[in-house]
Amino acid sequence: MVRRIVTGNNAQGRSYFVSDEQIAEMYVWESMQAPAQLGEGVPLLPSTAPTIEPPAGGSKVTRVLMEPWATMKAKMAQYHGLDADGFHRTTTIDYIMLVSGEVDLILDEGRTTVRAGDLVVQRNTNHAWHNMGDVPVDFWGVMMSLLPR
Repeated sequence: MVRRIVTGNNAQGRSYFVSDEQIAEMYVWESMQAPAQLGEGVPLLPSTAPTIEPPAGGSKVTRVLMEPWATMKAKMAQYHGLDADGFHRTTTIDYIMLVSGEVDLILDEGRTTVRAGDLVVQRNTNHAWHNMGDVPVDFWGVMMSLLPR
Protein backbone atom coordinates (compact mmCIF):
# COMPACT_ATOMS: atom_id res chain seq x y z
CA MET A 1 0.00 0.00 0.00
CA VAL A 2 1.04 3.56 -0.73
CA ARG A 3 -0.23 6.77 0.82
CA ARG A 4 -1.56 9.08 -1.92
CA ILE A 5 -2.35 12.72 -1.13
CA VAL A 6 -4.27 14.65 -3.80
CA THR A 7 -4.69 18.43 -3.77
CA GLY A 8 -7.17 20.66 -5.58
CA ASN A 9 -8.79 24.08 -5.56
CA ASN A 10 -12.25 24.77 -4.16
CA ALA A 11 -14.87 27.07 -5.74
CA GLN A 12 -13.18 30.07 -4.10
CA GLY A 13 -9.80 29.14 -5.63
CA ARG A 14 -8.30 28.08 -2.30
CA SER A 15 -6.13 24.98 -2.15
CA TYR A 16 -7.25 22.03 -0.03
CA PHE A 17 -6.71 18.29 0.38
CA VAL A 18 -9.09 16.44 -1.94
CA SER A 19 -8.04 13.04 -0.58
CA ASP A 20 -5.47 11.39 1.66
CA GLU A 21 -5.67 7.60 1.49
CA GLN A 22 -3.85 4.29 1.28
CA ILE A 23 -4.03 2.76 -2.20
CA ALA A 24 -2.74 -0.32 -4.02
CA GLU A 25 0.75 0.26 -5.43
CA MET A 26 -0.13 -0.84 -8.97
CA TYR A 27 -2.37 2.14 -9.68
CA VAL A 28 -1.31 5.51 -8.41
CA TRP A 29 -2.62 8.21 -10.80
CA GLU A 30 -3.02 8.72 -14.53
CA SER A 31 -3.79 11.50 -16.96
CA MET A 32 -5.52 10.63 -20.20
CA GLN A 33 -4.50 13.76 -22.13
CA ALA A 34 -1.43 15.77 -23.01
CA PRO A 35 -1.21 18.37 -21.80
CA ALA A 36 -2.63 16.98 -18.59
CA GLN A 37 -6.09 18.18 -17.52
CA LEU A 38 -7.55 19.15 -14.14
CA GLY A 39 -11.01 17.85 -15.02
CA GLU A 40 -14.12 19.16 -16.69
CA GLY A 41 -15.26 22.50 -15.29
CA VAL A 42 -12.17 22.94 -13.08
CA PRO A 43 -10.61 26.34 -13.83
CA LEU A 44 -6.87 26.68 -14.35
CA LEU A 45 -5.47 29.22 -11.92
CA PRO A 46 -2.48 31.42 -12.87
CA SER A 47 1.05 30.53 -11.87
CA THR A 48 2.98 32.56 -9.32
CA ALA A 49 6.27 30.81 -10.16
CA PRO A 50 6.47 30.30 -13.96
CA THR A 51 10.28 30.11 -13.91
CA ILE A 52 10.18 26.67 -12.28
CA GLU A 53 7.63 25.20 -14.72
CA PRO A 54 8.23 23.02 -17.77
CA PRO A 55 7.48 24.52 -21.18
CA ALA A 56 3.82 24.62 -22.26
CA GLY A 57 2.69 21.09 -23.11
CA GLY A 58 5.89 19.62 -21.68
CA SER A 59 7.18 17.98 -18.53
CA LYS A 60 10.05 18.38 -16.08
CA VAL A 61 11.65 16.01 -13.58
CA THR A 62 13.35 17.49 -10.53
CA ARG A 63 15.16 16.09 -7.52
CA VAL A 64 14.95 18.27 -4.44
CA LEU A 65 17.20 18.08 -1.40
CA MET A 66 15.31 20.42 0.91
CA GLU A 67 17.12 21.95 3.83
CA PRO A 68 15.40 22.41 7.20
CA TRP A 69 12.88 25.27 7.28
CA ALA A 70 15.01 27.11 9.86
CA THR A 71 17.64 27.48 7.10
CA MET A 72 15.29 27.83 4.11
CA LYS A 73 13.13 30.62 5.57
CA ALA A 74 16.02 33.08 5.36
CA LYS A 75 16.53 32.22 1.66
CA MET A 76 12.94 32.67 0.40
CA ALA A 77 13.67 36.06 -1.20
CA GLN A 78 16.03 34.40 -3.72
CA TYR A 79 13.30 32.13 -5.11
CA HIS A 80 11.29 34.08 -7.69
CA GLY A 81 7.55 33.44 -7.35
CA LEU A 82 7.64 32.12 -3.78
CA ASP A 83 6.38 34.30 -0.94
CA ALA A 84 8.12 34.66 2.45
CA ASP A 85 6.55 31.40 3.65
CA GLY A 86 7.43 29.51 0.45
CA PHE A 87 3.89 29.52 -1.00
CA HIS A 88 3.60 29.22 -4.77
CA ARG A 89 1.38 27.79 -7.51
CA THR A 90 2.30 26.41 -10.94
CA THR A 91 0.15 25.64 -13.99
CA THR A 92 1.08 21.98 -13.69
CA ILE A 93 0.05 18.67 -12.23
CA ASP A 94 2.96 17.45 -10.12
CA TYR A 95 3.71 13.91 -8.98
CA ILE A 96 5.95 14.10 -5.91
CA MET A 97 7.49 11.04 -4.22
CA LEU A 98 9.27 11.49 -0.92
CA VAL A 99 12.44 9.38 -0.81
CA SER A 100 13.69 10.15 2.70
CA GLY A 101 12.76 12.28 5.67
CA GLU A 102 9.52 14.09 6.50
CA VAL A 103 8.18 17.37 5.14
CA ASP A 104 5.02 19.33 5.86
CA LEU A 105 2.82 20.15 2.87
CA ILE A 106 0.87 23.32 3.61
CA LEU A 107 -2.18 24.43 1.61
CA ASP A 108 -4.54 27.39 2.02
CA GLU A 109 -6.84 25.06 3.95
CA GLY A 110 -4.80 22.47 5.77
CA ARG A 111 -1.44 20.95 6.48
CA THR A 112 -0.14 17.36 6.53
CA THR A 113 3.18 15.62 7.09
CA VAL A 114 4.47 13.70 4.07
CA ARG A 115 6.82 10.78 4.81
CA ALA A 116 9.21 8.59 2.83
CA GLY A 117 7.25 6.48 0.33
CA ASP A 118 4.25 8.83 0.20
CA LEU A 119 3.05 10.25 -3.12
CA VAL A 120 1.55 13.73 -3.57
CA VAL A 121 -0.51 14.65 -6.64
CA GLN A 122 -0.35 18.44 -6.65
CA ARG A 123 -2.94 19.94 -9.02
CA ASN A 124 -2.39 23.67 -9.77
CA THR A 125 -2.67 24.51 -6.07
CA ASN A 126 -1.13 27.19 -3.88
CA HIS A 127 1.21 25.33 -1.53
CA ALA A 128 4.42 25.42 0.49
CA TRP A 129 6.85 22.76 1.75
CA HIS A 130 8.37 23.08 5.24
CA ASN A 131 11.01 20.65 6.47
CA MET A 132 10.54 20.99 10.24
CA GLY A 133 13.33 18.49 10.98
CA ASP A 134 17.04 19.13 11.27
CA VAL A 135 18.29 17.09 8.27
CA PRO A 136 17.62 17.55 4.54
CA VAL A 137 14.61 15.87 2.95
CA ASP A 138 15.01 14.07 -0.39
CA PHE A 139 12.18 13.96 -2.94
CA TRP A 140 11.55 13.68 -6.67
CA GLY A 141 8.93 15.59 -8.60
CA VAL A 142 7.54 15.25 -12.12
CA MET A 143 5.76 18.39 -13.36
CA MET A 144 3.30 18.04 -16.26
CA SER A 145 2.21 21.26 -17.97
CA LEU A 146 -1.48 22.11 -18.03
CA LEU A 147 -0.89 24.64 -20.82
CA PRO A 148 -1.25 23.75 -24.51
CA ARG A 149 1.81 24.06 -26.77
